[in-house]
Amino acid sequence: MKKIGILIPAYNEENTIIKVINRVNTEIANNFDFRILVIDDGSEDNTSQLVRKQGVELARHPVSMGPGGAIRTGYIIMKNWDIDYIVQLDADGQHDPADFHQLYQKMIDEHLDMVVGSRFLIDNPGLNFVRKFGITFFTWLINFLTGLNLTDITSGFRVLTSGSLEKVCFSSEKHWTIEMTLLAYKNDLKIGEAPIKVIERENGVSQFNELITFFTYPFRAIKQILTVYLM
Repeated sequence: MKKIGILIPAYNEENTIIKVINRVNTEIANNFDFRILVIDDGSEDNTSQLVRKQGVELARHPVSMGPGGAIRTGYIIMKNWDIDYIVQLDADGQHDPADFHQLYQKMIDEHLDMVVGSRFLIDNPGLNFVRKFGITFFTWLINFLTGLNLTDITSGFRVLTSGSLEKVCFSSEKHWTIEMTLLAYKNDLKIGEAPIKVIERENGVSQFNELITFFTYPFRAIKQILTVYLM
């Protein structure tokens, strides 16, 4: 039985974190020996208290370090776990843990090191035009620089082998998906994609609804891409 570590970064997700944990327990229970690790990235609500009541392993940042910082903490902890694969998904309920099986099967069938859950391999009406345009542009840029053939560079739903962990440890707090993919490419890891559904957010607000993020994200992301690509 394969051993899997499931990494869930969370920031102020008291309305969804229990549903996500329950879905993970339901969808990944059969055929896998798994442990769940939630990284509370300095939440100001009851996220940590709810996670503790579920008996799930928890680490908490005293202040927010961004989604990349939360995932990096999870990687540091999981380095000491006896696991074969790492699954990472969001705590806001937009990722369906049931889609894990498609990512995992893709990894096994094609002997891959990392599989990204793509929102563009099937129809996902929940993505607005601006988000689609931004994702498409940065995916095209990464493909242009690397020769990869990906469709969704910014997806946070990923499965990777535990042996790949050291090679994809990124430094970015906000653009970790981009940096992680570039590092995987530069370290000759085999990367693939599998389709995932987008579940409409019921609670909370996406960072992309903030006006300052909307205008600054492209410039920060391009800078990060060039920094990692040229290093």
